[in-house]
Amino acid sequence: MKLLNSIKGILSDIDGTLYFKGKPIPGAIEAINWLRDRDIKLLFFTNTDSKTPKHIYTILKNYGFELNEEEIFTPLIALKEYLSNQLDKKIYLVATEEVREEFKDFLHIKGAETPDFVIISDFHDNWDVNRLNNAFKYVKKYNAKLLGTQGNKYYLDRNGEPVIDTGSFVQMIAMAANVKPTIFGKPSKEYFVQALKKLNLLPNEVVVVGDDIESDIQGANNANIRGILVKTGKAQLYDPLAQDINPYKVIDSIKSVLELI
Repeated sequence: MKLLNSIKGILSDIDGTLYFKGKPIPGAIEAINWLRDRDIKLLFFTNTDSKTPKHIYTILKNYGFELNEEEIFTPLIALKEYLSNQLDKKIYLVATEEVREEFKDFLHIKGAETPDFVIISDFHDNWDVNRLNNAFKYVKKYNAKLLGTQGNKYYLDRNGEPVIDTGSFVQMIAMAANVKPTIFGKPSKEYFVQALKKLNLLPNEVVVVGDDIESDIQGANNANIRGILVKTGKAQLYDPLAQDINPYKVIDSIKSVLELI
């Protein structure tokens, strides 16, 4: 029985859904090609905030996926769109050097200056606690607005090992400073709404496919989009009895989406 006859677009997660542990998930490349051949619109959206969108595009191309760079949507793109409307504001950015280069055209604080925005992104190339303490100080003492590139608590590294992620650091600062942060990536409803706008489709014309019950499926639910959980990546040990977040469907991998369309 075909469950998704009316689907015109798919929002697909990347790491853990298309590839995992440094290689494509079996059948993922063929599934994407099959969907594209049937004129289903595709947007590959991710919470990866340690790499530039172009870098993510290159990774997928090197794995053998056929896609256009414009089909990549990351929190960095959403954040740059937000900051582009506030070019007079100064920022304090906690991020990898690769990502800092992506934001070189914005106003960064110098010396004793204080920022209007404190931005927390992935900074695993320099896990210096002083960077977080400075961010906390600017938020608590100088009322800088706290922005987080995404809300993930943790991610799985190339070896499948859990690593603390951006969302945990953002929430730590928010709790200490008693403020509410603005989150640009999953599971923010606004991030999913932006993705729909890029596809130019309505929520009922799209499904989200991802391996993270909290960011992918909860985010889809927040935006009234059907969320399909794939049991690859983080969801390999998915236990429905341990969750209060309900996917529309649970399938083995993105290849199994073809059985629903």
